Amino acid sequence: MRVTNNQIYDNLLSGVTKQLQVQADANAAVSSGKRFQRPSQAGLDYKISLDLRQTQTQIQGSLEALNTADSRLNASQTMLHDISNVLTRAQTIAVQQASAQIGSQEHLAALAEVNHLLDRVANASNQSFLGESLFAGSAVDKPAFAKDISGHYVYQGALQDRTVAITSSQNISSNIRGDTQAFADTFAALQNFQAALSNSDTSGISTAIGELTNANNGIVDLTSRVGGQISAIQSYRTSYEDMQFAIEKRMNSHEAADIPSLVAQLQTAENALQASYSQIAKVGSLSLVNFLR
Repeated sequence: MRVTNNQIYDNLLSGVTKQLQVQADANAAVSSGKRFQRPSQAGLDYKISLDLRQTQTQIQGSLEALNTADSRLNASQTMLHDISNVLTRAQTIAVQQASAQIGSQEHLAALAEVNHLLDRVANASNQSFLGESLFAGSAVDKPAFAKDISGHYVYQGALQDRTVAITSSQNISSNIRGDTQAFADTFAALQNFQAALSNSDTSGISTAIGELTNANNGIVDLTSRVGGQISAIQSYRTSYEDMQFAIEKRMNSHEAADIPSLVAQLQTAENALQASYSQIAKVGSLSLVNFLR
């Protein structure tokens, strides 16, 4: 079968197109550092990359959830430390005021400070973090405590904990609720101490020492509980960071371009292109000669 100049020319052009695509792919791989950019270049390898990236996204979501829980619990722990410091100061005042030699004027002077301490506890207990109530459970849009008609602080939050989703099937608690006994004991101890000072009740002041001590012990235990939650979250986070590192390492190994091989491909493609251009020029010259005949 006779091969015409047009057929030769078409074959050469097809070869040029192919080599130009080889160059484009190689240049893209060198520029991005990845050996493929689209499914048609790799097939199964591209699917593996998609799966790895999906895993990366899931791990990142887990880490963000853990960071949220960690930040929330650390803020809660800070407030509990403040409440414990208040109770420690109140204990000191109670011991000083329990002496029978101290009169009503001194008691009233101490009452002013205790009023301030109670306000500090109320503020800490109603503290918000990122605009959401820390100790009100899932009722994040309102303070955890409010005064009832008798002037006592009562819990008004939800009975459900706040949780974060580490995975689609695993949630962890990320809060301490204000309906735990330690909060109730704290408010009761401080308000009983207020009443005893207001009435210059030495016996009541002595009783307040024990109540304040017990309340402080409860807050310290609660603070330790939060610390345990934070430690657990940190362990989770370390595991997920290790997984993240392993996936990134696997991704880099799977997608990394072989630069020396790509440079060789570019040189081979360039040589092939130059040869094709030369052949095209010859075919063009022959076609012109045939035309002039």
